[in-house]
Amino acid sequence: MKKYAVLSCLIFVSLILAACQMVTPNLTVPAVETEDLGEQATLESLLTEQAATIESLSTLVAPTASPAPAETEVPPEPTAIPEVTVIPVFTGEFTVIESGGLVFTLPAEVAASAEVTTVLPDDPNQGWSEFALPARRVVSFSGYAIPDHFHTPAIYVYAFDKLVQGGTYGATMAATLQGLLSDPEFDLHAEGSLPFLPPFNAAQVFHVLEQRLDSEHGSGIRYLTLYSQALVGVDNYDIFYTYQGLSADGRYYIAAVLPINSTLLSDDELTQAELETVAIDYEAYLTSMTDTLREDNGASLTPTLAALDAMMMSLFSQD
Repeated sequence: MKKYAVLSCLIFVSLILAACQMVTPNLTVPAVETEDLGEQATLESLLTEQAATIESLSTLVAPTASPAPAETEVPPEPTAIPEVTVIPVFTGEFTVIESGGLVFTLPAEVAASAEVTTVLPDDPNQGWSEFALPARRVVSFSGYAIPDHFHTPAIYVYAFDKLVQGGTYGATMAATLQGLLSDPEFDLHAEGSLPFLPPFNAAQVFHVLEQRLDSEHGSGIRYLTLYSQALVGVDNYDIFYTYQGLSADGRYYIAAVLPINSTLLSDDELTQAELETVAIDYEAYLTSMTDTLREDNGASLTPTLAALDAMMMSLFSQD
């Protein structure tokens, strides 16, 4: 019995000693802190400086880390529109044409050659008097890229003051184009009918791929269009490229009617049955066709827009 009592006492003492060993680190901390007060003070000083530095950096970075208020105050960027002014760049082969006082570069993909002739003023007593135009120079092409088309490829150069003095249709187009070019906010895409010379005894059915163009020789607009007196299909036989612009000195109105083809369009005119089908909702048909051409952005065209744009912007009069 006594043996067990002694054993119990030994166990109890062992437990007390073990407990003292477990808390020894905490009991010795004050001694360490007392001995290393200098180091502890230095450490606390460094921690204080670091905290102050972090707070300072956070204060400096905060404005740029939350740019939301500045962004909400800035109005949204305007949607890109196709008529933004560009300067055409063409890197293909071309020849320089000098004829009839006009000079321009003719891309090989457009035509083999060209010449300039002068046309006398229209007789107002013949045809539609309001469509009579003054004398003009006309660029005619040989070996044009598209041989079979409703329109004959040509570029017309009118004296601006003669158009204005002549009144009627020519004067209206001259004033309209001049106002359009002077107004960068004018929306070509939204406009129902864009300026166009020469006059046709037909209506502008649609316009697409509208673009402002600018160079040292002049400024203007170009677009694809189709004219007709009745419902017609959008095909390669009728659609064409046109440029309507003014020379840099404002003395000349320059207009072009240049046939184009697209791999997205048919080479044949719609049959009577097909016309009757599209006539059910002609506006929807036109929207579908122009959307297709607009999405393609000229990639399917022959000649290319780059070649036609560059040719038109290179033209100038030597007089």
